[in-house]
Amino acid sequence: MIAPGGDGSASNGTSPIQLKVPVGRYAQRRRRRRGNNLQNANKKSVQEPGAAAMATALPVARLSPQPPSKAVAPYIPRSESEDTHLRFLIYHYVTVVNMRTLTCVGPRFEWYPLAVRDEAFFHVLMSSTSSHAAYLQKTELPRNFFYHRGIAIQLLNERIARGAHDEGTINTICLFAQQEAFEGRPRTAKTHIEGLLQLVRAAGGIKSVELPEKTRRHIFFTDLAAAITLSTKPILRPLLDILDFPTHFGRPSEATASYAKTFGMRLYNFSNSPLSNQAATVMWGLRNLSQLAEDFHQGKAVLDTALASDMQFTDRVEVLERLVHDLWYAENQATPQHTLFRTFGWTCLIYIYTILRELPRELGMNAMLAGRIKLALESCSELNVLLATFQDLLLWQMFVCGRVADERDRPFFASQATKILLVRKLENADEILVAAQEFIWPERRVSMESPSNSTESSGRADSAIMDVGE
Repeated sequence: MIAPGGDGSASNGTSPIQLKVPVGRYAQRRRRRRGNNLQNANKKSVQEPGAAAMATALPVARLSPQPPSKAVAPYIPRSESEDTHLRFLIYHYVTVVNMRTLTCVGPRFEWYPLAVRDEAFFHVLMSSTSSHAAYLQKTELPRNFFYHRGIAIQLLNERIARGAHDEGTINTICLFAQQEAFEGRPRTAKTHIEGLLQLVRAAGGIKSVELPEKTRRHIFFTDLAAAITLSTKPILRPLLDILDFPTHFGRPSEATASYAKTFGMRLYNFSNSPLSNQAATVMWGLRNLSQLAEDFHQGKAVLDTALASDMQFTDRVEVLERLVHDLWYAENQATPQHTLFRTFGWTCLIYIYTILRELPRELGMNAMLAGRIKLALESCSELNVLLATFQDLLLWQMFVCGRVADERDRPFFASQATKILLVRKLENADEILVAAQEFIWPERRVSMESPSNSTESSGRADSAIMDVGE
């Protein structure tokens, strides 16, 4: 959910004070106004409702299609124009990011009420929402992204200076740390995650009863994202029972159980690696959670419950992501896993973050992962053997990576996909569509009942090929 932004690090790599950065003219202007605001506080409280009154007078968890005349926020916008932009961001967050995507850590509807109570978290959340809207609209980051980011940095620096480690402060740093991780910036991601973990320790540790469940999940999510960018193990040990697969993934259907077992046997027969069983379990999770996500978007499933102690969809995704981590992370760089497992693991991460977490595919982390896959395959002496033996797996990887790869890497994925398509003699648009999704759903077929369906499928296939080759 976080988009590209400024670098929030400093020279000290161990103290959370490293978050101090220049905040820009917006925050400086705000500092000059602060004295006058304090002097006129009583007068303003009579003339217009403050944040607390507004929070209690208006619903903050859900917004109606007709937003209130004034933004529900922990501060008063300076002008009508700013108020209009702010109401758009709030509406976009609550009705798009929160209600229609899988991005927010569950329970999803607890986040905006926290933002209304905490100004620093509110501003970083609005900055994040601004970037999300810009991604959807395919536009440059707007001015309000930098404005809200600057205010959040200023408020966060002030809190760190006085040793604050409350819920709002921790979640604010989570979003900044995610921003660096999602954009594939390892140096600043390391700086922010170290600062975050210091605050968590100051708050009593990850198991502290003082930490709300949603905040605990947010911290774990941030740790996992940072581990991807840093190519390390996650720092925090999971509190979930990550071996209880039926609880987190749901019981596999007969088709899923059979396909996962067959996939594992194919990997084992080729590599003789014990990771084959884990890869088969990952396939189970990919299919079941993908189906659950589809059901959610079709209105057939509810992913979160109102009770934070209940299992949330993000818990299920966390278990899957931790399983995937073992496929690509090399404990000993001298003896890494077979390229087959590493590239499968990295591709699964792209799939998890773009499909099961529904983050924008343009994020730098996705291009970084695609780059790792390209380098691994280029240096693999058995590449042609892999292309011939695991056509479905490699074709899926080429399509997934081609959609998110850097411009200079896309020709590689296009050329490898073309090799497989030529070997399989696939030229028809519908056949290419089937092949692109065949790896996860071999039993699914594209309908060819009418010319209109064929034309629609052809357009989608052409679009997919362009994504890989452009």
